Amino acid sequence: MRLLLVLLTLVMVVAGCALRRSAQPPSPHCRSGSPLVGVYHPQRLKVKSRCRVAVGTVEEVKPEVYDGDVHIRLRLDPGQDGLLSSGNARVGGALIVEIIPWDRARVLVPAVGQRIPVVGPWVDDTAHGWFEIHPAWWISAGSIQPASADELRRVDRLLHGLEPASAEDDG
Repeated sequence: MRLLLVLLTLVMVVAGCALRRSAQPPSPHCRSGSPLVGVYHPQRLKVKSRCRVAVGTVEEVKPEVYDGDVHIRLRLDPGQDGLLSSGNARVGGALIVEIIPWDRARVLVPAVGQRIPVVGPWVDDTAHGWFEIHPAWWISAGSIQPASADELRRVDRLLHGLEPASAEDDG
């Protein structure tokens, strides 16, 4: 009887631990650790989900000279309106996606008109009042456009507070 009680307790503990495990991430491209590593002014971003997948068509791709991010306006496929806030109306109802300089050597930069899935943290950009995927950890199509050594040095100085903010500061 005692052995049965011990076995039953062990089974319950194992089952309880299995139930407490977090669900599988939505993509194999989700990263562990802090989702905002390498982001300039991360304090302006509120993480709503540490890893999300969004699918849509690229409307605009624009390099940001100041912080080296590549900004993408993504027109989401139907059924993903929950990824947008009322503030996204100021960018034509698109989701903003940003690739940070440190990731530009491994995350594809898409072309306008491409339909793509993207993976990364889903955040509320409190400085702009809209939702974003920032930083993008994976994009399905495009080309690799690594940041230059000068861009990487500049962003490193920004991240360490050695470069002053300017009117070009997007954050």
